[in-house]
Amino acid sequence: MHCDEAQQLISAGIDGEISDTSVEKLREHTETCASCSGVQADFRRISQQLKSAGREVLPSRLEPRVRDAIGRAARESYVPNLTRKPWLRQVAALAAVCLIAVFGTWTMTRQYDNQTRIERDVLAAHMRALLQDNPIQVASSDTHTVKPWFNGRVEFSPDVKDFAADGFPLVGGRLDYIGGKRVATLVYRHRLHVIDVFVWPAAAPEDVPPRLVSTDGYNLLTWSHGGLTYWAVSDLNASELQQFKALL
Repeated sequence: MHCDEAQQLISAGIDGEISDTSVEKLREHTETCASCSGVQADFRRISQQLKSAGREVLPSRLEPRVRDAIGRAARESYVPNLTRKPWLRQVAALAAVCLIAVFGTWTMTRQYDNQTRIERDVLAAHMRALLQDNPIQVASSDTHTVKPWFNGRVEFSPDVKDFAADGFPLVGGRLDYIGGKRVATLVYRHRLHVIDVFVWPAAAPEDVPPRLVSTDGYNLLTWSHGGLTYWAVSDLNASELQQFKALL
């Protein structure tokens, strides 16, 4: 196994998304390759930092059970016999409220887990590119070269701009795999810093304001606009990354 292949598998392996055969090959490689072993350790540390301590994801089979219990509690609260015992109806109503709260918390946890996984995928893709000799598939500062390159490679058209006049020149683009789908990645530079901008169709049409995440020396800025979701990742400081975002 070559280092390029191993580093592709490392981030997926953190989430258990590779086969047992690949796990064994990766283990054998990292036992003899100090560089890839260090990369794997970095990914594991970042993964742990992005996870919330003490969170527990409830099993998928809980959802129908919670819905059924809520329905039963609601029906029981209107049984005629309960009218003679108001306290029973209050207990049933309280049980329904508690079940709704549990289900709501579980739903929010699922959404948070998905967001955390995307953060890990985005950061892993950025770090993986920094380790490669040729992380750019279409190397050009010409927007009329980079933008058409994505035609047929992704199912949307990313907006490609060059900000060389503002100190953020476009240097090219590539494809990445984030959250189980193929995305467009635009690559910029600011002095010696690399900025990767990952773009894919937004889950909802509404714009989402910017949100900054900082971990392990990297800043991740995400927002949605015009039906597209953006993640800008760099070791730039937060203020410079936000300055760059204002240009997009």
